[in-house]
Amino acid sequence: MFKVTNYFGALLYLLLSNTALQAQTAQIPAAEEFSTGEVVNSTPVMGEYYVKGTFGDWTLRCLKTDQAQDPCQLVQLMHSPDGSPVAEYNLNPIQSNGLVLVGANVITPLGTLLTQQLTIQVDDQNAKIYPFAFCMQMGCVARIGLTQVDLDSYRSGAQAIITMFPAAAPTQPERLTLSLKGFTAGHTALMGAAEN
Repeated sequence: MFKVTNYFGALLYLLLSNTALQAQTAQIPAAEEFSTGEVVNSTPVMGEYYVKGTFGDWTLRCLKTDQAQDPCQLVQLMHSPDGSPVAEYNLNPIQSNGLVLVGANVITPLGTLLTQQLTIQVDDQNAKIYPFAFCMQMGCVARIGLTQVDLDSYRSGAQAIITMFPAAAPTQPERLTLSLKGFTAGHTALMGAAEN
């Protein structure tokens, strides 16, 4: 509550209070001005992707199918400094051969210089180089097999730097940041979804 100490202060307070009250009562909008919203169908349609959960900077994305269990991926988009999405990293459950426990795809833009390959460095560890497997309309794909050592580094790391080279500027690498925040929980959820 304000404490008014003089006449002019009291007069100013009354004038401002009265003006504010008049403005509020004069501008009360009618109910017709408000939208009641539209009901959005939250049930995914066959063949449509839907979000099953988010874990830090990772999203568990699933594809609606007629199978008992929808196939899912753990996904993160990587952005350029101006905020535009540039590449996608998606983690997928696979039939393990004992060494490779999960598979990942890194999808980079068309126009990536494939001969320079793709480099991933988790925090200050040694970088690993991966070849590109193929390109399609949505981009060029490097297929990565993650071992237990790789998974442990992702779980304990803060971020990975993914480096690729544009064909138009082969001496100017583009470095993207892959956040590892939420990776452990996301990987657990992905593997749990694959088992159910």
